[in-house]
Amino acid sequence: MVTSPVTVKVACFDREVWIRVEGRGNFQGSGSLKKFVHAMIQRGYREFIIDLGACEHMDSTFMGTLTGISQNLRELGQGSLRTLNVSPRNVDLLENLGLNFLFSVEPLGAELKTPAEQGAELMVLPSEIGCEKELVLAAHEALVAANPLNAARFKDVLDYLRGS
Repeated sequence: MVTSPVTVKVACFDREVWIRVEGRGNFQGSGSLKKFVHAMIQRGYREFIIDLGACEHMDSTFMGTLTGISQNLRELGQGSLRTLNVSPRNVDLLENLGLNFLFSVEPLGAELKTPAEQGAELMVLPSEIGCEKELVLAAHEALVAANPLNAARFKDVLDYLRGS
């Protein structure tokens, strides 16, 4: 089976950052997403909207990256992460990991929700080359911190990453 590459597009509006994920939300887009969000937090942005309307699937590293972003905003004591236009399959993935209790998961409706500024151009983030072990480890540790039931699901992955 051939998988689609991930494309992450972004735009900053008045008080919020809009992020659209196209293709497969996976480890390949996680590093650039994490770096971008960190830079936006440093610039004072606290509201992040993740549009998953064109996201076919998400791997655990990508979901862990979203989890880590939400946890960082909670540590700051302000801001929020919302996922919009989430397909039924992706809603199931997020709910099975208990992430719907950490950030907003809004299912795909009859119409796609779009940025407030209609027709806004979204900039494509460059993808990370390779996969950093630290990124994958941090993403999976965030999933466990968000829901202790995830410890058993990701035990082997975490053991491997910590031991290699």
